Amino acid sequence: MIDNQQKMLLKREGNSGIIMGALIVLTGIFMAMAPVLTVVSLTALMAMVLLVVGMCTLVDVFRRTGMERRMLDGLLGVFFVILAFLIFFNPVGSAVGLVLWVAIWFIVRGVLELAGMGASPYGRSFMALDAIVNIVLGVTLFCMNPLMAQAALGYYVAISLMFWGFSLIHRSILLKHLG
Repeated sequence: MIDNQQKMLLKREGNSGIIMGALIVLTGIFMAMAPVLTVVSLTALMAMVLLVVGMCTLVDVFRRTGMERRMLDGLLGVFFVILAFLIFFNPVGSAVGLVLWVAIWFIVRGVLELAGMGASPYGRSFMALDAIVNIVLGVTLFCMNPLMAQAALGYYVAISLMFWGFSLIHRSILLKHLG
């Protein structure tokens, strides 16, 4: 038996999941409209993340008092900053590496989604479909010619996001009606 407080929580969770799922689907649709921009944006985002991580690592090195990891973290910070600049100033060459990372992300996400289906009694059918689609997208990216994979990357990310969003909307609607 579910009490009123749990019902309200389920409805709120359902509403926020529906909104988040809709935003993910819309992001996927926008990415499908401009797949080249998607690849360039993902590459630039990766460069920015590496730059921030590198800078934070370097700042952390100078804040530490012990020497146990300062040298390693200092080298790692410099490596991240150099890698960020290389990616930022050579986005086309970096896109090959990005394709590999995204392919790995698709496969790992799909496997984890399949593994996590047992924890959620609701929406398993869409979770399974989302997981299988991600695994197929990842394996397909690995098997493609690198040039074709770069061209398809924006569409594949869009497809993955749309399936993820619809899966989230489906689970959220089921959760909301549970409450």
